[in-house]
Amino acid sequence: MNKDDYTVLQLDIIKELANVGGGNAATSISQLISKRVDMTVPTIDVLNYNEIYEKIMPDDEMVNAVIMRMFGDAEGIFLFITTDDASIKLIDMMLPDDFKLTEEIGASAIKELVNIIVTSYLNAISKMMSINLISSVPSYTVDMFGAILSSAYMESEQYDENVMIIKNQFIYQGDKIESALYFVPKPGVLSNLFKIIGV
Repeated sequence: MNKDDYTVLQLDIIKELANVGGGNAATSISQLISKRVDMTVPTIDVLNYNEIYEKIMPDDEMVNAVIMRMFGDAEGIFLFITTDDASIKLIDMMLPDDFKLTEEIGASAIKELVNIIVTSYLNAISKMMSINLISSVPSYTVDMFGAILSSAYMESEQYDENVMIIKNQFIYQGDKIESALYFVPKPGVLSNLFKIIGV
């Protein structure tokens, strides 16, 4: 998988699926917390494993991550990555103003947020392509970015050497909160999905 391997139309389709999924996620989150939350139109990039550390983030930077696996008619791993500052803002967004925050509750809030996002993406893809995609229960960890990303590859030698990155901004009470969702598909997954669409 390389960005140059795909046509503009194919990348636009991925972006539109992510846009629909992100919009559905923002609606679901808004309903859950009874506050307005928006998500910007996502940017899509496909980078080689080593390029990620050069262009996105050093491998030794400490991050907060939620990991979810995709099963069904296509398989892969989603990694939701945020910095400490962004995580605090997202947790504040998810919890009531007078809620007593603990480390465990903060982790649960982030996991629920990512569960909504990934499920919204998979529902959008499943509906458009008439396929069955399900996700695992989210798991939360704090570690170096490189350790988290490499562990996704080590789970199976069959995972692609490149990563799709979906960057979103949450907009909450006028504040923009950066986040990135990394998708590590098994080889051939995206090509097979494009065949289903007919592009």
